[in-house]
Amino acid sequence: MPRASRKPVSGKVDKEIKENFSSLISSLNNSTQIHQFFSDFLTEEEQTMLSKRIMLHLMLERGYKSSQIQAFLGVNKDTVRIHTTIWQRGGSVYKNVLKVIAKKAEAREFWERLEKFFAPVELFVKSRNDMRARAKFASGEWD
Repeated sequence: MPRASRKPVSGKVDKEIKENFSSLISSLNNSTQIHQFFSDFLTEEEQTMLSKRIMLHLMLERGYKSSQIQAFLGVNKDTVRIHTTIWQRGGSVYKNVLKVIAKKAEAREFWERLEKFFAPVELFVKSRNDMRARAKFASGEWD
């Protein structure tokens, strides 16, 4: 994400800016408003970056491996490492929000599609040492 500015603001101003931003976000009433606000407010690159970041944290919360996260999101090992540290240090409010998001009905469908995405990859890795897995992978029967 691009940097806001190289010139820092005072601690008091920084705190006030962050409080105002939090207040603004909490005033949005529904997903349509939230989507429209971020579509207008953020560049495409910023939207993608934030979406990938939350997905990375949700995948960590659900126990996905670093290699799976890298493959699915197209991020590098260092990005996953940095965000794993952030995720591990996250406070209780942060962790609870991730759990709520991950358990929503729409999210369940997404996680099922994600599991289908990883099925051939996991079968391929397993096929290196397992003849049955190799045959199943070669036949394309990984559903």
